[in-house]
Amino acid sequence: MDTRIGALIGIAFLGFGLLADPSLRAEDRFKLRPDASGQIPFVIAAAVENSGYKAGDSELALWAVEEWERRVGGPLHFRKTDDEDSALLRVRWLPWAEDAALGRMEPTRIGNRIVAFLDIRPDETRFRPSVMRRVKADPLMRDVVLYYVCLHEIGHALGLSHSDNPRDVMWPGANGVTLPIYDRYRHHLTTRDDIPRVDWLSDHDVARVKALY
Repeated sequence: MDTRIGALIGIAFLGFGLLADPSLRAEDRFKLRPDASGQIPFVIAAAVENSGYKAGDSELALWAVEEWERRVGGPLHFRKTDDEDSALLRVRWLPWAEDAALGRMEPTRIGNRIVAFLDIRPDETRFRPSVMRRVKADPLMRDVVLYYVCLHEIGHALGLSHSDNPRDVMWPGANGVTLPIYDRYRHHLTTRDDIPRVDWLSDHDVARVKALY
């Protein structure tokens, strides 16, 4: 779930100086910036055919946006919109591709703005075998995987690089995120409705975004 931002040469970044904890240093990379209203408008697009999208997947993306806003607070505010042209954060549900990741954040220049595309590929038949087997036995695990991916990619859109702490949502995994990591979150859930009621983001994830905003 890495990002590819090498083409975005010439973007101006704000300098925040050093913080007490070097791991919370403001990161010199792309991040979404609020529009004139002080908010980050976002849109959750309709699924592309054969993406593996299921009813309710958009709700997972919405909950992920809401968790980042709720946990970070302060100046970080999102606004859901149906106007794709005005959205700075755009979630897309795409079919599987052999050369693509389960999730990816792609900053893209459109006119005079940089828009963050969050590409999610929700076809569980393409999950790694151990996770796919668990999903067949426990459908809630599919929601866990996709919610984790949404949180992770939104973190990249907010300016975060990967973390080296496996307790963070921004940890990429030594070999990708494996079943034991997803299980750690699954154990807190009884039903799907518990997903937005549980804190998935670590204090470290949150502190890093606060340092940027």
